[in-house]
Amino acid sequence: MMVLHGSAGSPYVARVRMQGYAKGLDLETRPAAPGTPEFLAMNPIGRMPVLEHDGFFLPESLIICEYLEDLHPTPSLLGDTPRERALVRLIPRTLDLYCGGLFPLLRAGVDAGFAVDAAAERAGLTKGLTALEQFLRSDGYAAREGLSLADCVLVPWLYYGRMLAARGDALLTQFPKLTRYAEAMAADPLARRVWGEMDESFRAFMTRWQAEQEAARKA
Repeated sequence: MMVLHGSAGSPYVARVRMQGYAKGLDLETRPAAPGTPEFLAMNPIGRMPVLEHDGFFLPESLIICEYLEDLHPTPSLLGDTPRERALVRLIPRTLDLYCGGLFPLLRAGVDAGFAVDAAAERAGLTKGLTALEQFLRSDGYAAREGLSLADCVLVPWLYYGRMLAARGDALLTQFPKLTRYAEAMAADPLARRVWGEMDESFRAFMTRWQAEQEAARKA
């Protein structure tokens, strides 16, 4: 049995969950408490997710995805040709290295105490999205005709990207391929399942966080 330690609202956890669904894996998700001694014993960096498999603990979501591909190569989510496989890896790397500015921008919109250089984060995000736009396919899935790990990474990221748009920020609409892809995924059953789980987890988190903020103001 495999256990994924982490929150379903995390895009890094959700990418592994989406891969597991696509492969039909028996993958149980358990809540994690990063920073606790128990969690740090699994991952000294203190970040989720962590995969537990027969006493083996593996952190880092993309490494977990590759591990699961090695364990369960059918159906392959890595691509059938060297070019496909390269693109399937390039899109997640672009998102992780160059599109992370989405998250501080979102947090700044709800947390008045969070200091962020919004202009710098927005400029960095725009640069990353410009690269992503070049790498995305013009139709269908992100990197090839069928579902791949690129989709398992991009779909959870888009849950929060769509949230930015819902708050009135039109940045993502400046990228036609990304806009088309988001619209296509809104009708995809697997993407909708993952977004639904993320939404439930995120709303529960925000309820707890707002209650904690209110209690702190009254203290």
